[in-house]
Amino acid sequence: MDVLWLILGVFAAFFVAWNNGSNNAPNAIGTAVGARVLDVRRALMIAAIASFVGAMSLGVYVTDTVMKGIVNTMALPRSIVVKGMIAVLIATGLWTMLSTFLKVPMSVHVCIVGGVIGFGLAVGSSFISWSNVVKILVAWVVAPLAASGTAYVLYPLFSRSFREPRLARVSLIVASYITVATPTILILINTVSISSIVFASVVTVIISTIATILIYLYWERRVMDEGTPLHEASKILLIMAATAMAFSFGSNDVANSAGPLAAILYALGVGESSTVIWIAIIVATIGLSAGIAMWGTRIIGTIGEKITPLSPPTAYVAQMSATITMLVVSRLGLPVSTSMAIVGGVMGVGLSRKVQSVNLKLLIRIFTLWLMALPATIGATYIITNILVHAIS
Repeated sequence: MDVLWLILGVFAAFFVAWNNGSNNAPNAIGTAVGARVLDVRRALMIAAIASFVGAMSLGVYVTDTVMKGIVNTMALPRSIVVKGMIAVLIATGLWTMLSTFLKVPMSVHVCIVGGVIGFGLAVGSSFISWSNVVKILVAWVVAPLAASGTAYVLYPLFSRSFREPRLARVSLIVASYITVATPTILILINTVSISSIVFASVVTVIISTIATILIYLYWERRVMDEGTPLHEASKILLIMAATAMAFSFGSNDVANSAGPLAAILYALGVGESSTVIWIAIIVATIGLSAGIAMWGTRIIGTIGEKITPLSPPTAYVAQMSATITMLVVSRLGLPVSTSMAIVGGVMGVGLSRKVQSVNLKLLIRIFTLWLMALPATIGATYIITNILVHAIS
């Protein structure tokens, strides 16, 4: 019987990861496609590869939070953990698929956290870490506001730099360095000790400097071929920001399916905590990449064109603001959706120009579906958990 639960758990986790990839792929590449910098096929390829790398390098932090930081799965009978987490995955997968069908970028973390809370309520609210739930809820509010505020501030600076050819070189160098340095230092810092920070900082400086020099040389070659320094700089920066966002998407969103699956694997005695987390991350990463490649085109237009019109400079600002926000919260182990960050970034760019340029009706529709997701997945998981626990021995 354990084998059947294991198979069902793996399939349910893959189902969530696949839907997550298909729904959230535009968070990384929608702006680049909307700004006509990348075609859809190439954008999906970049997103799939970068998400895979992000999931394998930083995915462990948020996965651990989802696995046991919301509900104390270690204190529950293993059969209940298995059935409850499968219920979480089923409820999350169905709601995410519905959102993708409606062409709305869903915050899958809202679904998964709602599902885990529903599971906790079904087995006893005393098992829920309400302090961690509060931290996550606060992060959900802060993330889109932080991305929006960053974009609002950065847009006037970058809009000027991309209007003046003499500033294109400086903008390219500074932005390239930041784009490479941010994920690098977050990957390298393992502890808050001075030695870890110094080591990470030195290596980050070396890697970022080399990468920036290579990017600059590539830009010069492109300018010689095309003769349009501003356009080429904005294209390169936007592709870099999209890649970084796909990296942060993988590092954070892999936990949506890997967290519950890790709890299932641990409860079934597959291995120790660290071992099952990595097994779950591998399964979820494959599912994410498959979802991006197979159905990632569904919501690209919503992010890239419908919230606010985007050009390469505005798309870069929106993308980079969201990326920085996501990389920081991923390293902190907080399950925050890339949908929240990129919608906030795009909204911030639109507001920085003028309120009239933002599709407020679409934003209201997106936020409404996000708000509905939490009670919907809490209720659905609560019901499914009780059915699996009491009706199936």
